[in-house]
Amino acid sequence: MTKWNISPVNSYSYEPLRIQVYNVLREAIVNGEFMPDEKLTELEIAEHLSVSRTPVREAFRMLEQEELITIIPQQGVFVSGIKSRKEIDDLFRVRVELEGLAAYLAARNINEEQIKQLKKYAEEIEQCIEENDLKGCVRIDIAFHRIIKEASANKWLERFLDNLFMQATRFRMKSLAQEGRMVNALNEHRRLGEAITRGEAELARRYMEEHIQAAWKSILAVFEEEHKDQKGV
Repeated sequence: MTKWNISPVNSYSYEPLRIQVYNVLREAIVNGEFMPDEKLTELEIAEHLSVSRTPVREAFRMLEQEELITIIPQQGVFVSGIKSRKEIDDLFRVRVELEGLAAYLAARNINEEQIKQLKKYAEEIEQCIEENDLKGCVRIDIAFHRIIKEASANKWLERFLDNLFMQATRFRMKSLAQEGRMVNALNEHRRLGEAITRGEAELARRYMEEHIQAAWKSILAVFEEEHKDQKGV
């Protein structure tokens, strides 16, 4: 099958199969391989990963607990999408603060290898924009933020950001799909990366906060357009 570009399970691993399947599906959601509101079926996933349906079913339950998927009786399993404006606002308020802090700390602690990675991702996202590769842009955007998180050298901040990244990924695809957003995001990444590599901590914090606020504004515009005929959202 070639429907998805997702990692296979490791037949030689001692890790329980349900955990392996969970990790594979979680990574696919986080990296944007599965689109928000996309329907997933036990059979298709099981066939794609060459496993039985039981570990897939168990992995689904674990992903549902993290609110990465929604299981609707008699309808199926769906990658979680945006539920309300409040959900967006709540998430991005936290992201602005914590990712700003991560950028500040990264500028003070980043090493040479991480600097190389930031520059590499900036080049790759530019190529994805030229090729209009939306999924590629999402994957690189996530990798770019992951390097900054790791460069912060704060394990507690990393843990909090891990969860935020999972939830925010549901919004990234629609945000970057908005006209002009990918190009703007590239420019934001460039100046943010430059501030971090120069060790300008306060400037890095400000650029990160502005970057997250721009993404926040973008996804709100998409959400409001999709729900303009609904009341009380």
